[in-house]
Order: sequence, then C-alpha cells, then structure tokens
Amino acid sequence: MSAQSLMDVYQQARAQDSQYGAARSALEAALEKLPQARAGLLPAASVSANKNLQIGDGAFSGDAYSGVPSVSREIRSWNWTAQLVQPVFRLSNWLAYVQADAQVAQAKEQFTLAEQDLVVRSAQVYFDVQVAMQSVQVAEAQLQAINEQLTLAQRTFEVGMGTITDVHEAKAKQALNLAQRVSALNDLTAKQAELEKLIGNYVSLPPIQLAKSLPALEPTRVDDWLALAMTHNPQIRIQQAALLVAEKEVAKTMSAHAPTLDVVSNRAASYNSGSLSTPADLATRVNSHQTGLQLTVPLFSGGATQSKVREAVALEQKAKDDLTGAQRSASSLVRQTFAGVLNGQAQVDALEAAVEASQNSVESNKIGFKIGTRINPDVLNAEQQLYTTLRDLSKARVDAVMQGLKLKATAGSLSADDLQLIERLMIPAANATHVAKSNGRDF
Repeated sequence: MSAQSLMDVYQQARAQDSQYGAARSALEAALEKLPQARAGLLPAASVSANKNLQIGDGAFSGDAYSGVPSVSREIRSWNWTAQLVQPVFRLSNWLAYVQADAQVAQAKEQFTLAEQDLVVRSAQVYFDVQVAMQSVQVAEAQLQAINEQLTLAQRTFEVGMGTITDVHEAKAKQALNLAQRVSALNDLTAKQAELEKLIGNYVSLPPIQLAKSLPALEPTRVDDWLALAMTHNPQIRIQQAALLVAEKEVAKTMSAHAPTLDVVSNRAASYNSGSLSTPADLATRVNSHQTGLQLTVPLFSGGATQSKVREAVALEQKAKDDLTGAQRSASSLVRQTFAGVLNGQAQVDALEAAVEASQNSVESNKIGFKIGTRINPDVLNAEQQLYTTLRDLSKARVDAVMQGLKLKATAGSLSADDLQLIERLMIPAANATHVAKSNGRDF
C-alpha cells in the first residue's frame, strides 16, 4: 500500500507503528486489572481429590520371631474435598477493586497520550519529508538558474561585453549549489528513512505544499488554553489517576491490620479398604459437610505491615509531586506552543512579503544586467536570496502548523480530525521550473 496523503501516513502508522502498538497492548493488559480485582469479592471454589494404592507384606502373630509366613496385602483408598469460600468482609479486597478502577483510568489516559503523540509524529515525519523534497526542488531550480547565468556570462565574455570575473563568480555559485543539492538529497534520504520506520515500509510521497492561509487559532487567548490543559492534558490526567492509585495503596496497606470474615463451606468424601497394620480388612467410607464463618484477626507480622505503610505514604507523596510537575510542565508547554503559533504566523507573513520583494529584486537585476547597470554576480545573489527565502517560507508554514498541533496536544484536544483540516490546506507543489519563474507565493 502506498501512502499518498497525510491521512494515509497516519492510518498506516496506526496499523504499523511499534510504539503505538505497544501502547495499545499495554491498555489491553491494564483493562484486565479490573476483573482481577473483582475476583477478590466473588466466591472462590476448589476441588481436590486423590486415589492411592498400598502394596505390602504383613505377618500377624504375637511373637515376631514365630515364623508365621507373611501375607501380601493391597489397600485401596481415595478421597475428595470441595470447598467454597465467600468473602464477607475483606477491606483490602474492596480497596484493591477501587484501586484497579483508577489503574484502568490511568491506562486509558496513557493510551490517549499515545494516540495524540502518534498524530504529532505522523504529521512531523510527513512534513519533514515534504520540506526535504522542497529543499531538493529549490536546489535544482537554483542550479538551473545558475547554469543559465553561467552560460550568459561566458557568452558576454567571449564577445567582449563581460568580464572573466563574472564567469568565475558564476562557476563558484554553481559549485556551491551542487554541494547544497547533495546535502539536500542526503537530508531527504534521512527523512524518508524516518517515515519508513514509522509506517513499516518505504513509500514515495507526492510533493505537496501548504497554502498561504494557516489554520485559525481557537481559542485566541492563552488563558483559555491553560484552562483546557489543566482539565484535559493527558499527562496531568495520568498523574491524577496515579495519585488516586497511590492513595488507595496506602489505605489497602493499612487494611492489613483489619480482620477478615469469610463464609467457608466444605464437602468431603473418603474411602479406605483397610490397613496394612491389621489382619482384618475393615473398609471405611465417610461423607462429611461443613459450613461456617471463618474470622481471621492479624496480630503481628514482624513489622512488615508498618514498613509497607511507610513505603506507600512515601510513594503517595511522590505521586503528588509528579502531579505538580505535570501541571507546571503543561502550563509551560502551552505558553511556549501558543507563542510558537503566533510567532510562526507572523514569520510566515514576513517571509511571504520577503519572497515578493526578492522576486522583484531578481527581475530588476536581470533587467539591469541586460542594460549594463548590474553585473552577473548581482543577479546570482538576488536569485540565491529568492530561493533561500522560498525554502524558509515553506519551513515556516510547516513549523507554524506543527506548533498548532503540539498546542492542541498539550491541551488534550488533538485528534485525527485536525490532520484532515490541515490536509484541506494542502495543494500539489509546483515543479522546479515553475518555482524558478513564479513570484514565490505559490511555493
């Protein structure tokens, strides 16, 4: 299957990414904690049985040395026991059930975090490849323009209208651009390798570009984003669940001092055909039934319970500190990514204006070169500036979009729908020739 769009990459990553797959398996394993804890509140039944055969020789006489011959004997026996235990009062089991519910909630939040992380990683890898492709495209377009300028410089020098300096300048620019193109190709190879690692197979993406308009930032106030993060940030919710787990662990450990009360019911049957130690075979068969209450009162465990309580209290404090750290980290990330979105949008606007100015500069220098008011290096420098600005504009648009995705992830509101909204802003990328001749706004 070949990925053709951002959503294709995301869907393949959901199916193939090992990190996401591990998170999904971890959730499935954690969901089993609840039925395991519930089992401690339900009846437990067991059956045990055995069957024996004793073979031996016995001599039965008042005198052990009377010479009475021994007799071979076979003694058969069997028994079985069925037991049913219904907990009536086991405080630790009830607390373990509540704790398991908190552990499941924690696992669900961890999976939510993994899902949002997959969205961000899919977009990052996809756009990294696109930016790398555009860098190669710009390098090739720039090389084509430099080759044209080199040809023109050589012709004007041959007819005596130019200088050898113009030729050398063009050749130097050509060599430098060749090196930049090799570097861009190496970067593209590395980014495609990252994409392959994410989705599990090599794909060749069609070149796309983000349109001029970027997704609007909603809400528009940083305080609103902070409020969302304090409520929905996955890391905060994970630590809140972890704190509840730690609190229940303290209570569960302390409950080891409490007595337990169970209803215990036993039913048993046994048979024995005789005994090797008696001359007569007197078979016995017994059936019994017993039902009653079993009370267990713990008295002393060598100080282990007190030690476990102290350990649980310390871990509870750690969970509180981790929660505080998660809240502070989320607040910091919201402010950073919010500023990143605003600054990114401002940078895009500035670079769009710079592309237009650079294009005008290229055209002016080309006209000036034809009428003799500009020299060839002036044209090359103007074109270098244009292509550099085009590349920077493409990267700035991607950076602004990625900051927006990270902001939503921090606020806990990121989903695959956000990738679909971004995909609507994409258009097929212009080819190198068109880029070289366009005014820069379509790149």
